[in-house]
Amino acid sequence: MERNQRVEDYMRVIYRLREQGMVRGAYIARELGVTKPTVSVALREMEAAGYLTIKPDRAIELTEKGEQIARYVIERNDVIFGLLTDIGVDKETAQADAGQIAHGISEKTLDALIDLRHYLTFIRKTPFGNIKE
Repeated sequence: MERNQRVEDYMRVIYRLREQGMVRGAYIARELGVTKPTVSVALREMEAAGYLTIKPDRAIELTEKGEQIARYVIERNDVIFGLLTDIGVDKETAQADAGQIAHGISEKTLDALIDLRHYLTFIRKTPFGNIKE
């Protein structure tokens, strides 16, 4: 299975939902605004690709491979969201845009954005920091 925007969206949702407890297909469907059958098909494909396991009680768990991808997807989204809000974009717009931008950038660009975010954070903490929070 090719890792694409849809797979990354599922991984992000599964990763975030598990913080609230057990993850099930119905919860994923609700979060993504898709039907339960659509989620079932996607989950079977993702399980076959080694991204997750579906337990006998239908609980969904990320594999180590899925966990790594999910963390990367979330970090990418969070970095872009943070940069957008740093430059004054409202949170709602920044969240929507970060999701779109995050899917289209390379790891090299993400690394540069992470470095930029660290630099901006450092500057804010200095007496000369004039970047507003």
